[in-house]
Amino acid sequence: MSKQQTVAFHTLGCKLNFSETSTLSRQLEQNGFEKKDFGEKADVYVINTCSVTENADKECRQLVRRIQRRSPESFVVITGCYAQLKPQEIATELKMNIATVRWHLKTAKQVLKKLLSHE
Repeated sequence: MSKQQTVAFHTLGCKLNFSETSTLSRQLEQNGFEKKDFGEKADVYVINTCSVTENADKECRQLVRRIQRRSPESFVVITGCYAQLKPQEIATELKMNIATVRWHLKTAKQVLKKLLSHE
């Protein structure tokens, strides 16, 4: 029997981001993922970002570095404005298991399953 995959979410930015995170969280829970608080250890951390200010980008990078220290084997998914506008910056500055993703809520489960299986 395989271990239930865990996921934790953090949202930066606008009300739309909070709505998207809530929908994604619900979908993943309905498809077998166990939701954890962001401060807990998880298999996957999803950060839904804003990029309106430089401070928002900086906050995202700080969150990722905290995850790197706490749980280096975990996978980090960065989505939202920052991921769409500056994927090269993310890849260059944040060296770990990171994916920048533009979510399609219908395929979120498949994306995470694939990332977790390292396919």
